[in-house]
Amino acid sequence: MFYGTHEHNVDKKGRITIPSQFRDRTPSGVLVVTLGLDGNLMAFTTEAFDAFMQSLGVQSITNQKARAFLRKIAGKSAELTYDSAGRILIPPSLRKEAKIEEEVVIVGSAFYFEIWAKDQLIKHEEENDDPEAQTNAWEALDVPIRGI
Repeated sequence: MFYGTHEHNVDKKGRITIPSQFRDRTPSGVLVVTLGLDGNLMAFTTEAFDAFMQSLGVQSITNQKARAFLRKIAGKSAELTYDSAGRILIPPSLRKEAKIEEEVVIVGSAFYFEIWAKDQLIKHEEENDDPEAQTNAWEALDVPIRGI
């Protein structure tokens, strides 16, 4: 599982350092990075990405929206390997889509982590800072509390 928020710089070659606790959770040393759903990137272990793609595969091939979503996620994904310094080289096309230039924020999201251009994350958080809407969203999730 991936938890926490980490800020990093992008080097001139487009590489970012992945936090060591995230690297420890990817023993194969391989990540699948794809477009996120909010203008960011999502990074998965290969096993988690395969499970994610399997879950999308239950959609009908005749469903145009499902095909477009699958094409967007699978077609714009990249399998990346850590270098000896714990960095990944994000392809230019993915950096461009996520508006990643100099600073990134890496956000743990349990089964995957997100990679945001710092300014885009700030903008996203400001646009979605509505306490009433957040309360309604949490209520709609109906998350049980067990073991407490």
